[in-house]
Amino acid sequence: MVLHLIINNFGKVESADILLDNLMVFVGNNNSGKTMVMQLLYGIRKELVNFPAIVSGAKQSELNGQNLIRCDQKWFREAESRVNVYLAEKKQQIIENIFGMPISVGEIKIALDGTESAFFVCSVSEYQDREADERQTRYSIDIRQYENGEIIKSYKNQISAVDGPEAAVSKTLESVWKIILSEDITSHTGQLFLPASRSGLQLLYKHYFVGATEGNLVLPIKEFLHFLQLYDEDKQLCESRKGLLEFGEEHLLQGKIVQKGEETFYVDGQGERAVLLHIASSMIHELTPFIKALGAMQRIDWLYCDEVENSLHPLLQREMARWLIRMVNAGLHVVISSHSDTMASRLNNLFMLTKLVRDRGNYGVLSELNLMEADLLQTDVTASVYEFRDGRHGKTEVEKLEFISYPLMGYDFHLFGKNLDKLYDEAERITR
Repeated sequence: MVLHLIINNFGKVESADILLDNLMVFVGNNNSGKTMVMQLLYGIRKELVNFPAIVSGAKQSELNGQNLIRCDQKWFREAESRVNVYLAEKKQQIIENIFGMPISVGEIKIALDGTESAFFVCSVSEYQDREADERQTRYSIDIRQYENGEIIKSYKNQISAVDGPEAAVSKTLESVWKIILSEDITSHTGQLFLPASRSGLQLLYKHYFVGATEGNLVLPIKEFLHFLQLYDEDKQLCESRKGLLEFGEEHLLQGKIVQKGEETFYVDGQGERAVLLHIASSMIHELTPFIKALGAMQRIDWLYCDEVENSLHPLLQREMARWLIRMVNAGLHVVISSHSDTMASRLNNLFMLTKLVRDRGNYGVLSELNLMEADLLQTDVTASVYEFRDGRHGKTEVEKLEFISYPLMGYDFHLFGKNLDKLYDEAERITR
């Protein structure tokens, strides 16, 4: 089961069908709409994460004091319909909330595919919390996600302060919706948009909270500034986040980012020199928000990065591609835009290598390329690539590129291929 965001006549984008995948890669010309689509996706997810529970279509029963709920195709269709009615009615208001101004939009809707073979089974049990100061009634929620009759994931949660079993059922159905939208049962996970101008914003963010300047910014950038303002480092990170930070520090930063009060410092790999962020290199500026996103007390599980290759040498872009793969393998959802043929080609190579190793078991090639198994997409992780192309009448056409597995070519990036052809023809003409 997969969730799509479908857009028609949004600004200069004629149409787009974006699969909410683990890794989403947007490539295309400048001013083609990539950033706006990323920001729209950010805003739509924020709008829908707390969508009211949809009870209609769910099958309920009782067994041994437990409320049992089954959400299958009927419930999925009801949820899709209710959300799309809401989006149709509120689309202009949602657009203005995200962008701070009206932008033309024909249609915004979601689509759930693969629901024929998917369903959820939830159990809701009441119990008394004897450890509380006053004995409290709580509810234990157990949600199991099935595909083709087999359990693929299970989720557990406890809730309190709800008004009886019916309210507990509603909370459970809200949790099912969160799983579909975010692959998480709680509302505690967050999203963060790293703008293309993240270097300057990071150095000047304190000034945006003086006067009315902040009102001129789009919602994802406002929330990026608030993230910087309220940043608090997590001193008890899980092992997967620690591993991601260590990779970024060793392979890209070649040092560490250290927070002391409100000031951010870069410390080189030898630990001999600490410099304030504003006098560090532009590469350090660009990478620092990634470090903060991975190490924050506020858990970030959806990371959007506009122009991911900013200020990175091509050799570091290769390492950034590895880092992105490791992020999605660790459970993050990552959305990036890129103008770089180096970044696109490196990701493409890692996608091809993933398929090669999976299909043929050729793990020896990894050591030949100085790579590790962690640099390959895990079997339950998927990626989608979209190319934003110039269309008719000044509009942008968004095409989901297909992975070409035979011969093993990966993704065919027309934009970058055209540029390389021009450079080759130009060099040949010069040397003729």
